[in-house]
Formats: sequence, structure tokens, C-alpha cells
Amino acid sequence: MDFRHPYRRRAAASFESELEAEANRLQRADPETDLRWKHLQNLLASAEGAEPRPAAKFRLRPALAYGVAVAAVAVAGVLLFTPGAGDVSYATDKGELTSVVLSDSSEVMLNHTSRLVVDRQSGRKGRYVVLEGEAFFRVRSTGEPFVVETRAGTVRVLGTEFNVRMRGNRLEVAVVGGRVSVVGNTEVSSEITLPAGTMIACVQGNALPAPEKILFADYPGWIHQKLLFQRADLRTVLSEIESRFGVTVRVENPALLNETITGALDSRSAEGAVATLATLTGSSYRHEANGFALY
Repeated sequence: MDFRHPYRRRAAASFESELEAEANRLQRADPETDLRWKHLQNLLASAEGAEPRPAAKFRLRPALAYGVAVAAVAVAGVLLFTPGAGDVSYATDKGELTSVVLSDSSEVMLNHTSRLVVDRQSGRKGRYVVLEGEAFFRVRSTGEPFVVETRAGTVRVLGTEFNVRMRGNRLEVAVVGGRVSVVGNTEVSSEITLPAGTMIACVQGNALPAPEKILFADYPGWIHQKLLFQRADLRTVLSEIESRFGVTVRVENPALLNETITGALDSRSAEGAVATLATLTGSSYRHEANGFALY
């Protein structure tokens, strides 16, 4: 799978001026920015048949401030490591995507309402990042482990492509290429190995489940402007729609909250996503002042 493929097809030329202005500003704040910007320019230059993406903004936004780094890993009151002044944090708001090239040339695409902290100060052997939210990783093999820490578990790899989603108390790890190990943050230590084409989803504090096959060829869908869900509870799906589009989706029928969703939602608009979800659950929807209601 080519990590850069979505941008070759969908990167709009209108984004170039905005990205260039932002990159010029960031060059003065972060010495790695020039390398990242040259990488993005190459991707934009190769885009063919680019089409607008009005529902999602694309922005490169490193946050160097110590306070931002602390916020990224203290969301649930748990600090996975003590950030230092040299650690770097990247963050996205609702509807935003951010592409980051790390110092080891590994690539990370950060989904909406997510934060990634790159640990440069702890002195631990290996490459460590802390994730809150969702990100797709394309890790360059250097011989040193690449470790993604979340509140619910830790993902360790050498070189591979995989997606990690940590939202609320639910951790989802899916491997597109290569192999990763996942260690759960439980009282009784548990570890499993995920080969390419498999995934797990678990609740924080629970034992890790057996791996299952990824059902979608274009997983993770969000990097292809799709919303893909595999046996996800309705609350997880609603939270993703609300964060993706900045709307509220209210459920009037409590029975719907017991639904488990497997399928692809139309992500071109909030209404398209809600309409598809209504079809999958056999329900109806209507517009409200700040969003929609499912009934």
C-alpha cells in the first residue's frame, strides 16, 4: 500500500498556497519543517485529477510548546512519560488531517481530533511516540523498535504500515503491512502479534482479543476519505461522525445503541454519513439545529 496515494489523487491545488505560507512560518520554529514541506510539495506536484475536499482541512501543525505536549498525553489523567522541552507534539482539530515526516523518515498521517507526541528526551532506547486519537503509521526500518504508546496498550514494530485508534476507552490496531506486537495495559500482562491483514479492538483494561481479519481492502478508510467500521458499537460510530464533521447526532431510539456496525459510510458530507448509518441500522433520521437525530 502506498501511504502517499490519497494525496496523489485528492490533494487539491488550492491547498498549495495555504500550506506554503504555513511551512514558511514553521521553518523558523522547527528545523525539520523544511524536509516535511519538500516531501509534501513532491506529493502535491504529482497529484492528478485532484478534486476538492471541503469536509476536511489539511494542515501541517507541529506544536513545540511544553504545555501542548503535556495536554496530549494527560487527557485521561495518565502521563505515559514526562515531556521535555525538546519533545514535539502534533495536533489536529475537528475535520483536520495532518501529515508528518519524522526525523527517521517514518511517516505519520494524523486523523481529526488527535495528538501525537514524539519523545526525544526520555533516553529510552528506540523510537517512542504517544498517541491520543487516530493515526496511520508507515515506519522506516532502522533496526531500532518503533513504539506507539496509548492509555490502553502499546504497539511495538521495526518497520511496517499500521493504523492505531485510541478514542475514549477503546483501542483499535490494524496492520496493513508487516507485523506488530500489542501489549495490553492490564493487571495481568498480555501480548499478541498481529500479522498483515489483521486487527484487534479492545476496551481499556480488558484482555486483548484474538486477531481478526480486516474486511476492507482500503482500510483504514479515513486516509481515502471514507469512514469504515468493523464491528464497532454505535457510540463509536457516532463519535467519529461528530468529530469528523463538527455536528451532533442524537439517538432517540435507545435500542439503536445496541447496534454493532460493519460497513462503509458516505464521508462526503455529514448528512451522507448519517443517511448511510440510518440505512445500515434500519432507522430514519431528520435534521436538527446543530445536527441530526436518529429514530
